[in-house]
Amino acid sequence: MILAITAARVLPRPALPIPPAMLTTDTATITQLISYPIKSCAGLSHQTITANALGLPHDRQWMVVDANGRFLSQRQHPTMALIQPRMTAGTLRLSAPGMAEIEIPQTSEPTTLEVTVWKDTVQAHTTLDAVNQWLSSYLGSPVRLVHYGSDSFRQIDPAFAAPGQAVAFADGYPLLVTHEASLADLNGRLSAAVDMSRFRPNIVVQSAADAWSELGWQRLQNDPANSEAGHLDLVKPCARCVMTGINQQTGEQTGSEVLKTLRQQFAHQDQAVFGINGIAHSPQDQLPLQVGQSLQIVHKQAG
Repeated sequence: MILAITAARVLPRPALPIPPAMLTTDTATITQLISYPIKSCAGLSHQTITANALGLPHDRQWMVVDANGRFLSQRQHPTMALIQPRMTAGTLRLSAPGMAEIEIPQTSEPTTLEVTVWKDTVQAHTTLDAVNQWLSSYLGSPVRLVHYGSDSFRQIDPAFAAPGQAVAFADGYPLLVTHEASLADLNGRLSAAVDMSRFRPNIVVQSAADAWSELGWQRLQNDPANSEAGHLDLVKPCARCVMTGINQQTGEQTGSEVLKTLRQQFAHQDQAVFGINGIAHSPQDQLPLQVGQSLQIVHKQAG
């Protein structure tokens, strides 16, 4: 049996108090939409997609874990960047250098496995041994692939989200938004320019706003006059790590210049950051997004 994609469980989300904000006429235009079906593996580009409370469909719904059930990423295995997913008629397939393409099968009665993502423990669904053997052969160590199932649940940090707001296997939040102006500014300070893939965003925007101004954005919304239009809450700048040094096209670690530059010149609360984490909101939990779409920027109000 090939994989049948099922919706993961999303609990109803109580509304959080909205902090003071300043509505402006500034807009941000979506230039890229990317999902990453398997955590820390290559992404899929989209022209149009519908976000929900868990982020983009299938994003980080699968994850590679070690023999102890702890998540693995490019931090330990940079060549995970070269594992390329492909969705065809609802079926997930994987390819990688030197490996034959494989379909991700699903048992009719999947078993569960307790896995760890950072400090969180999650009940995940297992996949068949053939997939685990494929990944183990490519990565050179025994690993397993797990899936965020319909009965899985992982709470977003309650300091930034209401009880019941879930995230799958992303590091901490369902969505990551980055700003082209900030990348251009960063590249002007590096010995060699990097592309946006180093930061593995879901939504890339361009705007006339200043570089790094996104750290002061509170929301991106379709139509301020229409409460049914939905919006993206931007809740926390994204802290960065050694993965910023990995070339996503070659799977090679190129060094720490990007991380050091962020830490030395663009630190936020003593952390190297790039981009801002987000959560999609809409009355029907369906927020259509497309490349070229303009979203209105709502700024946090000073003080």
